[in-house]
Amino acid sequence: MGAPASLPARAAGLARPAAARLPLPGAGARRRARAVVTAARALLDEGHVVGSVGNVSARVGRELRITPTRAAYERMRPRDLVRVDLATGAVRGAGVPSRELPLHLALYRARPDVGAVVHTHSVAATAWSFLGEALAPELEDLGYYDVGAVATAPAAPAGSAELARGAVAALGGGGAVLLGGHGVLTVGRTPEDAVVVARVVERQARVAWLLRGADPRLVG
Repeated sequence: MGAPASLPARAAGLARPAAARLPLPGAGARRRARAVVTAARALLDEGHVVGSVGNVSARVGRELRITPTRAAYERMRPRDLVRVDLATGAVRGAGVPSRELPLHLALYRARPDVGAVVHTHSVAATAWSFLGEALAPELEDLGYYDVGAVATAPAAPAGSAELARGAVAALGGGGAVLLGGHGVLTVGRTPEDAVVVARVVERQARVAWLLRGADPRLVG
């Protein structure tokens, strides 16, 4: 079976001094921002995250757009995303990025092919992450979507450089990695692609738990 095609402020009355204005985003940047918000809402609607946990980002030229911390996905708009310089990690404009910003930055810097990053706390895959094992056996889905083997990175504090280093190492050139005792991290060319990988990983984890005798009612 062959691999599929890509799946699918300005303050009132006061203008900033010209030197302080940020460049206006182009059509491509706006499209990527909308895709990040759509992906975040899909994760919430499908139960991969609860409330405002998890995070989504996309590469936009030399920047990334990332979901802000503690922001409700159902009310989020593209303008709420935080702009971050990929090289320096400096926030451009307003907003406070997700605390997992170091994780996203590390992945984009290590993987020039990655255009989007998704982090979830989906139930079956997150539960598996506490085992410290790779997901097994590997379903055909992992090969079909070019995800590859799904390893588990060592447990590390959320938002830490240690977590970022471990995730990059465990991910390698693959499409997904489990964060030990924490959750799931997936990458793709677009936010939509990364969400598809997150769905595939959660399904893989459900099958893995069933093969270990888990109650089907608990793993969907």
